[in-house]
Amino acid sequence: LAVAGRVLAYFEGNREDYQAGDTVCAGPNGKVMKMTREEIKEYPDRIIGLVSEIPEYETWGENNIKVNNRIWIKIK
Repeated sequence: LAVAGRVLAYFEGNREDYQAGDTVCAGPNGKVMKMTREEIKEYPDRIIGLVSEIPEYETWGENNIKVNNRIWIKIK
C-alpha cells in the first residue's frame, strides 16, 4: 500500500456498492472493504482512505497498467 496518493485496489463485495467518497478499511485477502457510518465512528484508526474513482476503462497510463476490475483509493 502506498504512503500517500492514489492506488488501484481490489475490493470485497459488489462493485455496484462502491461510490466515490466511500470510506474503506482493510478487508479479507488483501482487499479493501467499504465501512459503515458506525464503523467509521467506532474504528477511525482502521480507515485506509476514500474511494476516488470507479474506473470504466481497462488500462491506465502510458504503460497500459491493467485495471483488472480494481477501484482507485485515495490514501488517507
